[in-house]
Amino acid sequence: MIPLKIETLLAGRIVEQNRVEYKEGWNPNDIIRTVCAFANDYHNMNGGYIVIGVKAKDGIPVLPVEGLRLAELDSIQQEIFQYCNQIVPRYIPKIEVVDYQNSGVHLLYLWCSAGDSGPYQAPVDVYSSKGKKNDKRMQYWIRPASLTTAAKKEELADLFDKFNSIPFDDRVNRAASLGHIRRGYLEDFLRESNSSLVEDLNKYSLEELLIAEEVANETDTELDIRNIGVLMFTDRPEKLIPGAQIDLVKFNTVEAEASDDFIEKTFTGPIWKQVRDALDYIKTNVIEEKVVKIQNQAEVERYYNYPYNALEEALVNAVFHKSYREPEPVEIRIYVDSIQIINYPGLAKWIDPEKFAAGKVRARKYRNRRIGEMFKEIDLSEKQGTGIPKMLRELTKNGSPLPKFEMDKDRTYLITTLFIRSGFEQKNKVSDKVSDKVSDKVSDKEKLFYDQLIKAFDNKDYVTTKLMAKMTGMAESTTRRYLIRFCELQIIKSDGKNRGTKYYLL
Repeated sequence: MIPLKIETLLAGRIVEQNRVEYKEGWNPNDIIRTVCAFANDYHNMNGGYIVIGVKAKDGIPVLPVEGLRLAELDSIQQEIFQYCNQIVPRYIPKIEVVDYQNSGVHLLYLWCSAGDSGPYQAPVDVYSSKGKKNDKRMQYWIRPASLTTAAKKEELADLFDKFNSIPFDDRVNRAASLGHIRRGYLEDFLRESNSSLVEDLNKYSLEELLIAEEVANETDTELDIRNIGVLMFTDRPEKLIPGAQIDLVKFNTVEAEASDDFIEKTFTGPIWKQVRDALDYIKTNVIEEKVVKIQNQAEVERYYNYPYNALEEALVNAVFHKSYREPEPVEIRIYVDSIQIINYPGLAKWIDPEKFAAGKVRARKYRNRRIGEMFKEIDLSEKQGTGIPKMLRELTKNGSPLPKFEMDKDRTYLITTLFIRSGFEQKNKVSDKVSDKVSDKVSDKEKLFYDQLIKAFDNKDYVTTKLMAKMTGMAESTTRRYLIRFCELQIIKSDGKNRGTKYYLL
């Protein structure tokens, strides 16, 4: 449904007349050109409206309206869809059949909001009348005033500059509405960014806060939500911008993709929360610290299998630089000896891969300008091309290998691989086979327990009765009996007493 009532439009009180086109009847060529012109929105006035079935004089509707015949409404709508398919890129306005003031006079009401994927062009003629040759030349149509005309050379340059200067994250999302925004996320962000709005937060409406943060536009009716508003403040941004999520898979064996032993997780919500939730998962389930006592030295040496700050930079870069026009999510693939972070597409063509890998590139143009600005406000990004140097610095400081960056020749993806630090040798992993040391000495049930026990040691230095009970679904008393049994077999050893007992793999 079109929010602006047609009675309000015809009264001419709210919308400028150069944003309204009245047509007494269905004229495909004129109307499709005007649809294209409104989509191009040359003067940034948020498109316009077309009303079919209303006669106009000097741009002013003539009342009472005459309307269209009821029998032709369906066929005109079908032709509008048919001819709008000739607009490049494809553009379809919102269409509504209106029974004007419930009088039985029917109008066709078109809302042509400003497009996001232009500039748009349409044929001179989408329809050829009798005796006239169809002119299929494509033109970029604009409305510099109250008339639709083909863009001239200098106007065409301005039109291309207009669309090229608006990054995707700052464009209006036509599928989003105020109902998709969660005020709680917005308030959390404002507090964390120490915004001046926080002091009087309760005084502002949601609409006022969104406008103040420049993530929505005021229009004739309700707010237009920009893509940055969808990405930062909605529960499920991937519903409105496909691919706006992080997919994680953690492989538990060296066989990786060839094995069935893996864990999958999807992180949704505002993209800044996705980053933090994914990092929290990695910090809890992947990152390990090792403390090494150096002989004749008071201080101990501490290092990690993967330095957290390097992983943070890699993931933030992927989310920041991903193209949200593409439906592929950011991917995290955790192997037993490396972590890959994948985003689409790869580096811009002007970036030298070798200089990039060395941290010597400074971006001239950001793919997602607004994401960078808002990430910086909550200290997720510095937005000055410092991400790669910081990643290299953290890896070197931890004694880790340098990362690897991979792309195909068309740069459709970028894979950033961080390698495990030496000193974190892979533990013995058993999937579905019981070792020879155990196979002849235990029951079938104990063999199954043994498999779960070895799997637990993939990511932990020790296990407890409570942990193993949770993994196996057994009662703690049964679990404790099995653990004692494997201590007797010298598979594991115990340390501690009662509930605090820890079991280590020998």
